Amino acid sequence: MTDVLSAGSPPSRPRTFLVAQDTSINPASAGPLQFDWIVEQLSATPGVHVEKTLRPQNLRAMNLSSSVTDEVVVATMTEDVAADLGRHPQVLVEEDAPLLPQPAEVDAPTGTVDVNPGVLSPFGVSSSWTVQVTGTDGAPVAEATVYLYGSGVPVQGRTDGQGTVTLSLMNESDATLRALYVNPVRDYWSLWLARPPLTGGATTTITLQPLADSTTGFPGTEVLGWGQQAMRLDQVPADMSGRAIKVAVVDSGAAVTHPDLAAIGEGVDLTTTPTNDTQWRDDTIAHGSHCSGVIAGARNGSGVRGFAPDAELFEARIFPGGRISSLIDAVDYCIDHEIDVVNMSLGTGGTSQIMLQKLAQAKELGVACIVAAGNTGGEVQFPGTSPDVLTVSAIGRDGTFPETSYHAQQRWTGGSGDQGYFSAQFSCHGPEVDVAGPGVAVLSTVPATGYASWDGTSMATPHVAGLAALVLAHHPDFQTPELQLRGAARVDRLFAILKASATPLAFGDPHRVGHGLPDAPRALGLDAGAAPGGLQEAQATAVQVALAQLAQAMSRAGLLVDVASVQPLVSAHLAAVDSTGTSTQVRRGLADLLARIRGAGLWNKRPPEFSAGAGRTPF
Repeated sequence: MTDVLSAGSPPSRPRTFLVAQDTSINPASAGPLQFDWIVEQLSATPGVHVEKTLRPQNLRAMNLSSSVTDEVVVATMTEDVAADLGRHPQVLVEEDAPLLPQPAEVDAPTGTVDVNPGVLSPFGVSSSWTVQVTGTDGAPVAEATVYLYGSGVPVQGRTDGQGTVTLSLMNESDATLRALYVNPVRDYWSLWLARPPLTGGATTTITLQPLADSTTGFPGTEVLGWGQQAMRLDQVPADMSGRAIKVAVVDSGAAVTHPDLAAIGEGVDLTTTPTNDTQWRDDTIAHGSHCSGVIAGARNGSGVRGFAPDAELFEARIFPGGRISSLIDAVDYCIDHEIDVVNMSLGTGGTSQIMLQKLAQAKELGVACIVAAGNTGGEVQFPGTSPDVLTVSAIGRDGTFPETSYHAQQRWTGGSGDQGYFSAQFSCHGPEVDVAGPGVAVLSTVPATGYASWDGTSMATPHVAGLAALVLAHHPDFQTPELQLRGAARVDRLFAILKASATPLAFGDPHRVGHGLPDAPRALGLDAGAAPGGLQEAQATAVQVALAQLAQAMSRAGLLVDVASVQPLVSAHLAAVDSTGTSTQVRRGLADLLARIRGAGLWNKRPPEFSAGAGRTPF
């Protein structure tokens, strides 16, 4: 049977939505919402299919007395049904938006013409170029992705078993080719060639440099990546290894076939219904394996070593195909398993009030979520915008990659460098950024037993998550009864230590790096000295970042504030809460600071919806 769609009134395709109770609202004219009744009505509505219900099984989570969403329903329905349901003042209805892992995107070379598909000419001459990719020993490099850029839309292909690929472009010639980018799957550096010397109709051999050529003895000899060295992990005693700390990687799974990842024994595949306890070991996109190697690569004498090789690693597989509902499911898994640190190298351009409440619940239960800022080069992506997470941007360092590699294209051209470091061109930035991590030319593990050098805030985030595991295991603060107890105070203190340890970086925009690059010995209490640059410089940076974060929070809450008048109060608050010059509660709370601002009469506007008794606060 053939479906016929009317051009005048095409039918609405059912979409997947998240439905939850908005626990922050309790209108005076309505009694408490019976959410079970809402679920029953959904199940009985024609055209609505309730796929599953998400909620943690942890007893503390079920009894948590706070304004967070306990239960989330995932259901398919038409947009009009969703809109009707969303009119209820105590019900949140959101589309189940897709999530993406956060390796850096491949950009077109400067000068490439943007092409409008609507005006493409249907006629033209096709030209083809054949490329054979080999190593320096002449061995073919199979499965490498090759991108060819002309003056319009680029083309890409993958090399075969002989290392060969043929690429075709319309209305191009040898002279109009702008760039060639070769991205190997494993074991070689990438290659970027501007104005590539290709000849149409002939085969051009392209030679890639092995990763092993850049590091003596690798992979037979164990190495620390440049990022671990920049964060001074090499100056941390070997017995500080993250033992007894649980770290979850919410990603694409991990290849336990790899000798550096063989110790990973716990995980779940949340891409299937019902969930699968073994399929997480099949990492089809390599992203989770790469992040896991940075965090906990084994200390086995070869390959790469992670920050916390003895930490207990859990894999929550949500990619490929991850959505907000997948992330909610993964956070529930982390709550149920009492995970200490969660690595989220992922993001989306949208937002979700339901997910924000879930992250707040996780923090209340002592789960510290560390999140990638994103790789679009624009504003920080969700969930990095949440006040309950630590958000990580990406930096690179000169001299850590061949200048012929694609990594060399990742330097931010809008500012300067500092101490050999540079901000990554792709990195999202904004007042939500807490710290920066090494995210350009990061060497780590990929399936089945290989290594690859990748870029992205995805790669920066596990550097910070790995250090967080060490801090929880070995910093003296977390040996006290108060901070051994799982709760928000424990997470706040962990984030404060990581930010206070950071080395400030001056790239011309503090929103690109937050407090700077975390330092392992300082974070572990082994080096009590102030961060390089001095207390005065660090304090000035902290005030600037705090003001921007405060102003954005006010704006989101509908509150206008005279930032210039508030600056002395911010400075005083920072000095009071942290003698190292960086705030321990800039992102969330600041209760006494807000009280002082309000008491000083510095609000320019307090809309009715945020007046006393409305049930909402700016933070």
